Amino acid sequence: MTAAPPPPLGLAVIGHVNHGKTALVRALTGMETDRLPEEKARGLSIALGFAFREDPDGDVDFLDAPGHEDFIRAMVMGAAGARAVLLVVSAVEGFGRQTREHLRIAGLLGLRDGLVAVTKADLVPQEARADLQARIGVELEATFLAPAPVVFCSAVTGEGLGNLDREIRDLALRIPPPETLPGAFLPLDRVFTLAGAGTVVTGSLQGADLERGDEVVLEPSGRRVHLRQLQVHGEAVATARAGGRAAAALRGVSPDEVRVGEVLCSPGIFPPTLRVDAQIALSPEAARPLRSGDEVRVLWGARQDLARVRLIGEAPLEPGSSGLAQLRFSGPVPAHAGQRLLLRRPSPAGTLGGGRVLDPIAPLLRARTLEARRDLLLAASEGGVEDIAAALARRDGGAVSVAETARLLRAPAEEVRSRLAQTLVRLDDGLFAQALAVEAAAQAYLDQLAEAHRAQPTRAFVALGALRGGLQRILSRELIAHVEGRLAAEGGIQIVRGQAALKDHDPFAALSPGQLSRLGEIEAALREGGMTPPDAAGLVAEGESAGLLGLLVESGRVVSLRNHALRQTLVFHLEALDGALADLEAAFPPPAEFTTGEARAALSTSRKFIVPALEFLDSRGDTIRRGDVRQVVPQRKRFGVPPVPH
Repeated sequence: MTAAPPPPLGLAVIGHVNHGKTALVRALTGMETDRLPEEKARGLSIALGFAFREDPDGDVDFLDAPGHEDFIRAMVMGAAGARAVLLVVSAVEGFGRQTREHLRIAGLLGLRDGLVAVTKADLVPQEARADLQARIGVELEATFLAPAPVVFCSAVTGEGLGNLDREIRDLALRIPPPETLPGAFLPLDRVFTLAGAGTVVTGSLQGADLERGDEVVLEPSGRRVHLRQLQVHGEAVATARAGGRAAAALRGVSPDEVRVGEVLCSPGIFPPTLRVDAQIALSPEAARPLRSGDEVRVLWGARQDLARVRLIGEAPLEPGSSGLAQLRFSGPVPAHAGQRLLLRRPSPAGTLGGGRVLDPIAPLLRARTLEARRDLLLAASEGGVEDIAAALARRDGGAVSVAETARLLRAPAEEVRSRLAQTLVRLDDGLFAQALAVEAAAQAYLDQLAEAHRAQPTRAFVALGALRGGLQRILSRELIAHVEGRLAAEGGIQIVRGQAALKDHDPFAALSPGQLSRLGEIEAALREGGMTPPDAAGLVAEGESAGLLGLLVESGRVVSLRNHALRQTLVFHLEALDGALADLEAAFPPPAEFTTGEARAALSTSRKFIVPALEFLDSRGDTIRRGDVRQVVPQRKRFGVPPVPH
């Protein structure tokens, strides 16, 4: 099987205005990147230009950035879609102001490899080149291009172009592959109409491949469109590969409904956001510190947006330092974890620093959760699934969300679910927990239940609502539900009608002799009353007796039923109800049917008692009601509590 070629290399061509970037790209590719009439007339690039070179070892997309300071946004567009830079320096003029600015911006945007082309070499004597290269080396010394090859060349004579071409090929082979994302993410840098294709958009594709016919979404508008056609390097293709340039013809949308700066992406994966949390590095050349409340211009992908800064940690952020910050936007913006951004002052214009998005769907920061948020973002900055999972578990009472881990890790949810399942305990399809957290939660549940029993030793059960509510101060609901189910399945606790108890809890052992005697009297009176039991209010006239009657109900020996028509609570001994069922089965053998009146007569009771008693037998599955008649369910088919022998 033939190995797939490496992904295309996006190469940002940067440098000072008039240093020969466009001419060099033309010489390397045979393509003209200045496409606008104004550019051709002025001999000056004012928009991002594109060219390509196809190669079996890996295609290269040249992103020719304007060198003038007025077009920094276009330069950032090119750098944002690139994995390396080709820094162009004029042999005649050396480093210019925008050479330094472009190089600094490329570094702030996270680019870490590239080449240096010294153009117009034919205009400099051979003996002057060593000194020029030394001066260039000094300029590069503190930058990521310090170890990069420096190639002297001329677009006019062709000198050095072969060497430069070989260096570009080597760069394409050694550069790490593009970062993965859970879906396709295409920032749009051009929108136009083409005869026969309709609305066409272009950009540098990130994340995942695009397929012709895919349904995609334009963010932040949320408009869904279909990919009518795809082109790469001017040729129609079925698949556009991540890492390279792509053009897409869209079905179902007009050009005036699409804007440069929007993102064409996989549906449901990159929802627009009002807040992103980011790791910020302030440039050493920044004019002043960055403070909470400052307004900044954020340049990322093909967009620029205004945002307010909320620092997460020590403020202010000094020039040359780094830290965490939340960027708050006035309107929704599309973003992804790992996305690079540039921060500039709105006025007067100037570069402040760069950064990387850690969480594109950031919650509003609150003082009480700030420390946990900082821990999670620091874990996300390292990019390890174990560290992220541990931070989420500390924040969320032991639970680890698959969706949030995937978002911070920039990985598909299925992949993250599989990785978490290797070391964590599954709570449900979207949540996991560390094994130690599960064990600690189970012990906390048992301890809470034991404490409730100690506080009220004569109560048979503890209400689940109260028990869970106390645990939710330290544990997530999902983790509580998991350990509760496990403890019940293992027999450590018993759960009956919304109440729980430890398996060895015996409320009767805590009763005094006097209480035991009175409890026996109450139970005997209810047993003797049968299907016409005494009034509950009379049985509990004494305050202490109310608790004893409740204990009998909780233990299941006595059943409390409600006659809704009379608005009365009636109390039956369970043996009386089980005996009534046996009498009904004898009087009306299945499949015989009987009415409420016939049942009342057969059991020698009144309507006051027969209605709630029959409803209880219905609920237990011992009888079935069909309209005005009922039928006893044969014993082999019952799913309720078996009758108590008597």
